[in-house]
Amino acid sequence: MSTEKNDTNGSFCFSPRSEWVMISQGAEARVWKLAMQSDVEEKEDQDNSTGAATSTVSPPLVICKERFSKAYRHPDLDAKLTKTRCRFEARILEKCAQKSDIRVPKVIRISPPSLYLEYLDGPNVKTYLQEMNAHQKDKDGDVTMISEKQEAFPAPRIEYSKLAERIGAMVGRLHSIGVVHGDLTTSNMILLWKSQGEPTQDFDLTLIDFGLAKSTSSVEEQAVDLYVLERALESTHPELPDNFLDILLKAYSENTASVSSNKNSQTTLQRLEQVRLRGRKRECFG
Repeated sequence: MSTEKNDTNGSFCFSPRSEWVMISQGAEARVWKLAMQSDVEEKEDQDNSTGAATSTVSPPLVICKERFSKAYRHPDLDAKLTKTRCRFEARILEKCAQKSDIRVPKVIRISPPSLYLEYLDGPNVKTYLQEMNAHQKDKDGDVTMISEKQEAFPAPRIEYSKLAERIGAMVGRLHSIGVVHGDLTTSNMILLWKSQGEPTQDFDLTLIDFGLAKSTSSVEEQAVDLYVLERALESTHPELPDNFLDILLKAYSENTASVSSNKNSQTTLQRLEQVRLRGRKRECFG
């Protein structure tokens, strides 16, 4: 596999763990931010320690996704499964990059139990929407206290309809290439601004965390993927307008049909109705 190698420009040497910054921790992995250095830069650092001039260029930042070891599994089985899942996630990311215009992090290095990825400097959609909503409430007098970060709110404002269209189009293109994400939440979508000010709609939407992804064109799997997203929006962002999901699903349908020969978007949306019904039954009867 093309990404399973030490590098493309010489082997990489990453900063000691003591210098890493943990960004998040989930059920399956920790996510770290760290500086990346090539072996050439490492040699220069060694030379500098002997009296050479110190470089002022900071090394680029990367993300390390470190999968947990499962104590209940046999060590050999645990190592094998972890290695397989690291490789599979990297393959899914490469598939997205090569077969569509979906923005995903670039794979830098596979070193089980860790996967090193491009660092994306932007807020996730969950944080962005919550802070924008809190700032708007403060302006309207609905709340009395918010954080200084929310009060300043320097990010450009995005129209809800534009964001819904972008999310729907992204998921539609993802399903069109036979990939199901498995954890479609606004926490796993990163906003990258193309400019620091106007126009306010000038942004890229990046999808991250493919740890639960599958390579499949199953209508059932795609419908469940959409249902997970729908429930995440309802539970996390009650402030969204009533037509947000309708706009999203319309964009999903248009992009699923236009990107490839896959004409299953309507079938997937029909199956989504069945998945919703099953979800309501579970809520009512357990």
